[in-house]
Amino acid sequence: MASISSAGIGSGLDVNSIVSQLVALEKKPLATLALKATSVKDQISSFGLVQSQFSALTDVATRISNASTWAARTAASSNSSAATMAVTSSASATSFTLDVDQLAQQQSVSSPQLAAGAALGAGSLTLRLGTWSSGDGSFTAASGSADVAITVSATDTVATIASKINSAGAGVVATAFNDGTYDRLLLRSKDTGAAAGFRLQSADAAMSSLVFDPQNSPASGMAATGIPVQYGSDAKARINGLAVTSASNTMTGNIPGVTIKLAATTTTNYGLGAETRSPVTLSISEDVTPAVKNVSDFVSAYNALNKNLTELTKYDAATKTAGLFQGDTTVVGLQNVLRSIVGSSSLGASSQRLSDMGLQIQLDGSLVIDTGKLSTTANNGTVLQQLFTTNNGNPLTNGFALKFKALGTAVLTAGGAVATKVSTLQTNLTRNAQEQTKVTDRAAAFETRLKRQYSALDGQMGSLSAINAYVTQQITLWNKNTA
Repeated sequence: MASISSAGIGSGLDVNSIVSQLVALEKKPLATLALKATSVKDQISSFGLVQSQFSALTDVATRISNASTWAARTAASSNSSAATMAVTSSASATSFTLDVDQLAQQQSVSSPQLAAGAALGAGSLTLRLGTWSSGDGSFTAASGSADVAITVSATDTVATIASKINSAGAGVVATAFNDGTYDRLLLRSKDTGAAAGFRLQSADAAMSSLVFDPQNSPASGMAATGIPVQYGSDAKARINGLAVTSASNTMTGNIPGVTIKLAATTTTNYGLGAETRSPVTLSISEDVTPAVKNVSDFVSAYNALNKNLTELTKYDAATKTAGLFQGDTTVVGLQNVLRSIVGSSSLGASSQRLSDMGLQIQLDGSLVIDTGKLSTTANNGTVLQQLFTTNNGNPLTNGFALKFKALGTAVLTAGGAVATKVSTLQTNLTRNAQEQTKVTDRAAAFETRLKRQYSALDGQMGSLSAINAYVTQQITLWNKNTA
């Protein structure tokens, strides 16, 4: 019996066509799944932008929730050669006069003339920081200070002694000086101020030319008559006529957020009776540029997110086209929360609503800046800042920057609405891919089964055809033989 070599030969049926059509019916769900996959991919892409815009709005809210990003101050001096001023955001806008009566200075002394390059002999010097009284010349050791001993060997020169003093870290700077003929030891306080003065004592005769102790009589060494001495002194000034002092020429703490640097005196004959004042005027003004920029950045970030959410959730009746997330409870819910916060109040601020500051809410939920009103508010002290940064411990009534910062943090973190939605969409796409694989595998198995079944049918039909042909042949022969 002849074998069947191609499907349908035995049966006469178009088996390949029949199998293809049946398999196509089996694969029909793939078209629906593919459309759903495309839709989910579009949603993932679109919601990725929502996530990015939420993050941008949160970043802006986080930045402007800090009071320091709002306050900028400009400082000016009417005589910068005498005094300048640096201010921080905590400084209030104001102006005041400054009389610089006396600059802070270091104590400085020098030794008598000494033979150039010669050694003075062995001995010991004792340094101590403290304050010299201008009244009786007495010395008061600085609180917490201690004597510092300097050991001088028999071969030490002025340069060697200066190096040893500097290495001792006693708050005194030593310099070896040569005037062309003689050596001198120059000493000065490391810091300015009356309390940074020093005393230098010794019980050794070899060190007598280096001691500085004006309390001793007769005065000798560095305190000897004819040797110039500059005692340490504090800076003295008057702010709006009120006396202030400072150990350095940088004055801090007198006015919050203000640092004043003194460079020259403005008072002539200070303390001598017929003094003449030439006060400096120092002024602080507010710079509203950061405040306006903060508001502009906030509005831009909010409007971008609001516009995107509106597009994704709208329904266009004219074209009968729905947005990708039209009716989606998560996305619609985020949109409602955003608009609810924008329309809420910030308790504790002198003005409580964004509209009070010139931020007008439109029908589509967007914000429009009334520049005139915003400018007026920005120039009204810290009113605008308070609206965004007031923290009264209640997320519902805090400043708007704090509100949006809290919202963004909540929805973007793991388990938040945005993060959860992204995860859900990705899970849906993965599940769709798995369903498509199942349909494809099932169709492939179905095709294999059909071909096997039709192949068996071909074999059976082929056998029947051969028998039929044989019977027909026998009948024909029988008919011929009986004719």
